Amino acid sequence: MSDVKCYELTLTPNYVSDWTFNDAIRELIQNGTDQEILDKSNKFSIDYDYKSKTLRLTNAKSKLKINTLLLGRSSKSDNEDTVGQFGEGYKIAALVLNRLGKTFTIYNNERGEVWTSRFKNSEKWLEKILAFYVEKVPTSNNGLVIEVGNVTTDEEYHLRPMWIGFDGLDESEKIETSYGDILLGDYFSGKIFVNGLKVSCSADMEYGYNFKPKYITLERDRKTCDSWNAGDITSKMIDEAMLNGKIEFDTIKHMIEENTDDVYHLDFNTHLGGVQEIQKRMIEQFDRQYTTPYSIPVREQSDVDRVKAYGGNPVVVPYKVANLLKDETSKRIQELVTAPSGKSLTLKERFQRWCDAYSSKLDNGARQELAELISEV
Repeated sequence: MSDVKCYELTLTPNYVSDWTFNDAIRELIQNGTDQEILDKSNKFSIDYDYKSKTLRLTNAKSKLKINTLLLGRSSKSDNEDTVGQFGEGYKIAALVLNRLGKTFTIYNNERGEVWTSRFKNSEKWLEKILAFYVEKVPTSNNGLVIEVGNVTTDEEYHLRPMWIGFDGLDESEKIETSYGDILLGDYFSGKIFVNGLKVSCSADMEYGYNFKPKYITLERDRKTCDSWNAGDITSKMIDEAMLNGKIEFDTIKHMIEENTDDVYHLDFNTHLGGVQEIQKRMIEQFDRQYTTPYSIPVREQSDVDRVKAYGGNPVVVPYKVANLLKDETSKRIQELVTAPSGKSLTLKERFQRWCDAYSSKLDNGARQELAELISEV
């Protein structure tokens, strides 16, 4: 036992008292996936031994230094490609799991060490605190293995939705983009992940998405993302996927017409090549469907009135379609208004046409007064 060193952490059992078993394991998964992001060969995996009720989280090449037991000490600080930044991670997870009656052991194989955690009554602090006992144990094994014992099958089952890697992800179930993966299939519909970990998001998505951490701002708890931020990135992912021939135009058009949050931000990103292609193809389809001269896509009643007043054919389209085509709508209305009339109009007829075109923008009193003035012409 003389070779075992004890390292006391200034963490009492009631720290982060609201954390659950899932919160603690989530923290460990995040650490493991972040390590793989930093080094693709440092593969992260999880397995569960139903017989011994042990959950194992493994990184193929990771190793821990003793100074990582210091709160705030992190090798990931300020790295935008990882989710974790604050250097609490596995220490807090160890505390929570010990509090819940689990065992928490780290096999730090690259350094030939076994780290065992438990609570102890500290003579220095006169308080029960978390401690790690580090023992030198030569081994031929590689990497870093965290073992969590006394994990029930029910607990393991309820962990699975948290991380994509539990059940694996087939290549046919995703479309890769520079911002992350678009996840296909009914199972993933509406689900949001960041670096494989599920997060809450109020956006109503058609597809599922697994974002790269650098593009998404998470709340301090790292479980919630901003729906506006998410929608902006999904529109860019859809744009990129269409340009690369991974998503059909008709699929995107349907989402636009249904106003799904996946494509809500397309009209804010009209500088993107894919969005410009969508606009072009939507107006081409519109013209094939509506062959009447001066057919114009509109949404607002004022535009309907204006197009009718000048002899055009207003076609009411869904809200997001109208937003994407608003520049084309403005251009066509201007062409209609300035087009030579087929007949010479009297001054009264010109006034009446103007009234028909713009009266919806006037209040009731102004409309009535204008109608009276026209009748006097």
